[in-house]
Amino acid sequence: MFRHVYIIFQGVGNFMIDFSPLFETLKEKGLKPKDLRGTLLAPDTLAKINKAHMSTDSKIYIGTIEKICLHLEVPIEKVVRIVKA
Repeated sequence: MFRHVYIIFQGVGNFMIDFSPLFETLKEKGLKPKDLRGTLLAPDTLAKINKAHMSTDSKIYIGTIEKICLHLEVPIEKVVRIVKA
């Protein structure tokens, strides 16, 4: 199941941020999404990431993605990927 955030790059078209790499990385590290809740992510942010398909007005800040990368000690491509909608 893919988890996406829809974003628009001006003049380029519609793309989605796919969080599938995050779930693969968590599995590799023996973690679950709930392990990020509380100290790292607010419950509502985790809920957004967990939704299968997010509406076009959902927002995940780049700072949040950065916190996840730093916490897991992985590059950004192990957390998200950008795909054409």
